[in-house]
Amino acid sequence: MGPSRASLRPVLQSHRSWRNPTPVAAPSRAELVRIIFDILRTQLLSVGSEFTEQSSLVDAGLDSLAVTQLLLAIEEATGVWVDESLLTPENLASAESLAACVYELQLRAS
Repeated sequence: MGPSRASLRPVLQSHRSWRNPTPVAAPSRAELVRIIFDILRTQLLSVGSEFTEQSSLVDAGLDSLAVTQLLLAIEEATGVWVDESLLTPENLASAESLAACVYELQLRAS
């Protein structure tokens, strides 16, 4: 048999966050722009200093594999999953437009 509940009580009490996690404030729209821009710039795209939050993602080399990786990274960073049905040309136009989409999803979920 494993350890008794009584013997685990001090461990569980010292890790209250496991049972009752402290809510984390959702990122602002500006923070989402920064998060998405950083993911694109540092993890997915080979771009220079001319790449900005308003730059075209397609022109910068975003392909279908990179979109999948981007969505996973956004979910990991924010907890928000962007459904494939929202991957419109408008939403994928730039880091700013994608951040606006994620922000709207975040608002609907709260």
